[in-house]
Amino acid sequence: MMSKFIKLFAVVLLLASCGKKDDKLSELVFVTSEGPVTYQVETAATKDEMSRGLMERKTLAENSGMIFVLQGQTEIAMWMKDTYIPLDMVFVNNDGKIVWLYENAEPMSTKLIRPQTNEPLSAVIEINGGDIAKNGLKIGDTVQHDALKK
Repeated sequence: MMSKFIKLFAVVLLLASCGKKDDKLSELVFVTSEGPVTYQVETAATKDEMSRGLMERKTLAENSGMIFVLQGQTEIAMWMKDTYIPLDMVFVNNDGKIVWLYENAEPMSTKLIRPQTNEPLSAVIEINGGDIAKNGLKIGDTVQHDALKK
């Protein structure tokens, strides 16, 4: 009898862990002329999280990435130091509109990537290299994410 209980308890635990959502991930939607494209992203909001970013990662799952919450900064620079995977970067203004795109940033590069816009930025979103082209993201498209709500 006890053995059946233990097996049942193990199955319940297994099912609960399978359905558990990763609390570090949140949904981000790129609203394009072709329709919405949904990603699961980590949020980098603290100074430590932003300086670490996606460094030392060997892979990034499909349709996932990281959003860097900037809160209206105008002077920013990104780089790929200690980042092993090519990334695309999407720069978003305070209205949630894409104002600049940078494609296929070179892994491990210390070259500074500075957005070619003077608009205050609310976020930079890093996604797999090639995703901007694959999803048809364009300047003027919008982004929906909880961190971008005013």
